[in-house]
Amino acid sequence: MSSPIDLPSPASAERARPPRFFGLLKATSVFLATALLTQGVTAGFLMSDEDGRRLHGATGAVVTFALILQIVAALLVWRAGRGSVRYLAVTALLFVFTSVQFLIGSSGDVVVHVPLGVALFGAGAVLMAQIWTTRPAG
Repeated sequence: MSSPIDLPSPASAERARPPRFFGLLKATSVFLATALLTQGVTAGFLMSDEDGRRLHGATGAVVTFALILQIVAALLVWRAGRGSVRYLAVTALLFVFTSVQFLIGSSGDVVVHVPLGVALFGAGAVLMAQIWTTRPAG
């Protein structure tokens, strides 16, 4: 005799799906981590190239754009997708610390600017890893 197969109920199948816009959040997290890595790479050009400051500033604008996209995606996941607010909170903190990083870099204080930049890249990489390894509840 065969045993009955337990199929998930429609309600539990609904819970097992990721929140709406979660794919967008994944994509923006990769873009943000890549932008932060590129920002770190261009920091090396500050010491070796005349146009290094301009290049570093341009990639800083890309980081800001990536953060804005990440905030929008996290907001959509939270509000429209009924997902976790933690991604929005972490991204907002990254935005605040990136703004502080910009002010410190503009003042020329590399003693604080460089370690904060490394920390920002690490935080962006951890955020991306958390987003990509999140399993839907269910």
